[in-house]
Amino acid sequence: MRFSFEPKTGDVMKRLLIGFIVLTSAAAFLIFSSAARTTAVFQQEIPKESKEQPKKVKLDTDSLDDKWGEVAFDHENHTLKNYTPDGKSAPACVVCHHTDQPKENLKPPLLTSERNVVLTADVLKDAAAAPVKGCRSCHLQAGDDSKPLPAITKDGKQVKMDNENAYHVNCFECHDAAIKAKPELAAKISGSDPKGCNKCHVAK
Repeated sequence: MRFSFEPKTGDVMKRLLIGFIVLTSAAAFLIFSSAARTTAVFQQEIPKESKEQPKKVKLDTDSLDDKWGEVAFDHENHTLKNYTPDGKSAPACVVCHHTDQPKENLKPPLLTSERNVVLTADVLKDAAAAPVKGCRSCHLQAGDDSKPLPAITKDGKQVKMDNENAYHVNCFECHDAAIKAKPELAAKISGSDPKGCNKCHVAK
């Protein structure tokens, strides 16, 4: 009687298949866990007020648009890198946080001031300094009538500055100016072209 310890072709195929499944599962796990970590970085909600600067946050988390959802906003890049339209310096805090400066510094259509000094990272180091309020403190979601919305005149019309309009006006102003100064940036930032929405927004 002879015993053969050589594996049969069927056994070899099973082992190869099992090995392939294990390797594919491991690769998928790594990819999805990496994606989850990346997504988690952008999961930070904007606080109602804070003295700590966020790194990466989600804007427009409850977007009412049928097609476009939240925007992953890199606050750290926009505050530390040369992101002004001319590309020569980092934007000042008050470019977005316009209420955090003296009233005499405001230019139309900005009206609201709640700080008697210009906001900087150093100002927030003072223990007595007031925290920075989130955009939603004034720019509520459309349909939220808990307090009056600020309004501006744009193209001869009164526009209520809900959070969506406030974000769009602010972002487009800088993006359009940057693209005008350096047209090659159009491939990276969307400007005000509606076809560029997917460069900022997550599709629903």
